[in-house]
Amino acid sequence: MALQIDPVTGLQNSTVQPRGVGAGQDISSVDFMTLIITQLRNQNPLDPQSDSDFMAQMAQFEALNQMKAVAEGIKVVQSLNELSSATGLIGHNVIGRQVNAIGVTRDLVSRELFGQPFAQLVSGQRVSVNQDERVVAAAADVPNAGREVAGVVDKVVVGPDGIPMLWIGDKVVDLFTVAEVD
Repeated sequence: MALQIDPVTGLQNSTVQPRGVGAGQDISSVDFMTLIITQLRNQNPLDPQSDSDFMAQMAQFEALNQMKAVAEGIKVVQSLNELSSATGLIGHNVIGRQVNAIGVTRDLVSRELFGQPFAQLVSGQRVSVNQDERVVAAAADVPNAGREVAGVVDKVVVGPDGIPMLWIGDKVVDLFTVAEVD
């Protein structure tokens, strides 16, 4: 039988089983408190951890949480700025690169027909969306993705990936490919 060894303390621990934290996963407050409790339980009684070390760990964890909140806030502000820039182009002539519009068109049609994004639809609803003439036209226009498009921006839609897209006639242009605005 293999012994479970705590990866933090290097000791066998029968009360707390280590959970794998994969790439891209964050340590939660519960995970952090479990770690602190495990450290306290397994510390050397002849050389206990000082209060200042414990408080330093708590302060570092709180600072990390605050930095995550600030980063998330910056992402929101950036998204709003991109959307504001895109809506400012409505009615203007622009030159940009056409994108594969199937995802954006599916989302637009599914929101019009069913009030929710394409990813949240059940299979029968997805079939209806895929049979809509606008989605069929977007699928037929896929070979033109990457070509330069010029025209007046009619509306702005946000793609499934959160990037604002400009609707020019029946073509969709990624905001970040706009090379010229009149």
